[in-house]
Amino acid sequence: MDFSQFDFVNFTSYIDLTQILLYIFWAFFGYLLFYLQREARREGFPLESDETGAVHSSTFYMPTPKTFRLPHGHGEVTVPNYERETRELALQPVDPWGGAPKEPTGDNPMLDGVGPGAYAMRADVPDILNSGEVKIRPMRMASAFAIPDGDPNPIGHPVVGVDKEIGGTVVDVWVDQAESVIRYYEIKVSDDPAVRTVLLPANFAVVKTKPDLRLYVHAIKAEHFAAVPLTSSPDQITMLEEEKIMGYYGAGYFYAMPNRTEPLF
Repeated sequence: MDFSQFDFVNFTSYIDLTQILLYIFWAFFGYLLFYLQREARREGFPLESDETGAVHSSTFYMPTPKTFRLPHGHGEVTVPNYERETRELALQPVDPWGGAPKEPTGDNPMLDGVGPGAYAMRADVPDILNSGEVKIRPMRMASAFAIPDGDPNPIGHPVVGVDKEIGGTVVDVWVDQAESVIRYYEIKVSDDPAVRTVLLPANFAVVKTKPDLRLYVHAIKAEHFAAVPLTSSPDQITMLEEEKIMGYYGAGYFYAMPNRTEPLF
């Protein structure tokens, strides 16, 4: 093609470049939205029916599998992997029609992992620092951490449930070595040396100093501390164990007392 006679100087008089750039932007932005929507479906999709378990999937909206190499030798994860939930939940609908609310059927609904006590199946390994050390440790093992002078030290003081009864005694504090904050209080629930201690997440405890120092927990009653899920190791906690413990206390806000599941009015 001979471009020798083409008038490049007056090119913009024949084509509206602003409008062309606008169309290009629209095309790019539309593709960006489509791309982000597909990437958001790497976990939790495809959807399935609560009643029949039938999978509702569209390959057009599902992203192609991508493999992520995890740090610290934790292997690889490929998503989406189309693995479905395999846990048998102690849960049943209160009415026979579809969409009816469900209620737990276990002896202790706070251990059923449903409703406000639901938890994700995270990796059953401890969270790790960049250095490879376990992130959350009791202060007896984290020598660089201590309760500052002048701050209330909860060790040796009682833990009180929502019923105002004593559920245990704090024997140690677990710290996040990356964030330098308290994550858990370790509680002795029995004088029997064979009984393991349990953990209380710091965000479920209120430190009260009057009339005396104690930890107040609104989520559960004193008798419920003995049933808190245990860790496999007395000196560290895995990410899955964190989920279960958080779920237990979270479920207490709804299941710890019968009147909590009833309407306010």
